Amino acid sequence: MNDKQRKIVLAGSGYLGKSIIKLAYNYNYESILEYSRTGEASTNVEYIRKDFDGNAYHLNEITENSSIIYMAPPNQESHEDNRLKRFLKKLSDRKIGKITYISTSGVYGDHDDKVVDETTELKPITDRAKRRVSAENMIKRYSLKTSNDYIILRVPGIYGPDRLPINRINNQEPVILELESKKTNLIHVEDLARISWGCLNSDIKNEIFNVSDGCPITVTRFYKEICNVLNLKMPPQISMTEAQGCFSEKRLSFLNESRILDISKMEKHFPNQIKYKKVREGIEASL
Repeated sequence: MNDKQRKIVLAGSGYLGKSIIKLAYNYNYESILEYSRTGEASTNVEYIRKDFDGNAYHLNEITENSSIIYMAPPNQESHEDNRLKRFLKKLSDRKIGKITYISTSGVYGDHDDKVVDETTELKPITDRAKRRVSAENMIKRYSLKTSNDYIILRVPGIYGPDRLPINRINNQEPVILELESKKTNLIHVEDLARISWGCLNSDIKNEIFNVSDGCPITVTRFYKEICNVLNLKMPPQISMTEAQGCFSEKRLSFLNESRILDISKMEKHFPNQIKYKKVREGIEASL
């Protein structure tokens, strides 16, 4: 889609939203509207502080044919994403260009380092992943009801500037023994922003994509790469059994799940969009 875009709406703009804005000069658009409940306004965008919790807000700024990237995480009210549910209700049946929903690869659950693609059955384990499945289903129902198009991106761990575990390393917080550490998928925030722009500018509709850098890595190896780049002391390694007694429940939930994302569909439809295929290069670009 090479024609000039109408308004781009970043709903729940935060870390990813700022990176999307930084890349905006590479793309055609009329204006960018940034919705956020925290943070500061970005340069050259229309910024509106808006809290998607509760019903005391409107979406009058979203005009016909606007393209939306929805990034707000679910709240913790239930197994449903009530935040997105209210947003879609207020959006109503107005005709928009497309809604791109930033989901999570956590919807697949644990596959013990096995490969998953977009057709793999969803078996979310954690409440937060179950809310993401709920959100994906809401997006699909909304599309059927309104004939508005969607793209869902299933995203793994995002890293980039100010998103490296340097404090944990400096504090020498332990990591899992590498032999016990399961593989994870990562993506640099700039690459995810680039894919997000690709969704806006393509004619692709009503599709789901796994998104990652294509280089699965253990969390322990990721820490080692950071230490090597920054010449830092590697934190001590402990067993998963020992970790049960000192890691938070949330951190353990991430470490107990593993899967390898098949990104062949992403590479086919969005070729040459991943700049940081080697995590070391992504780390160096994040400093």
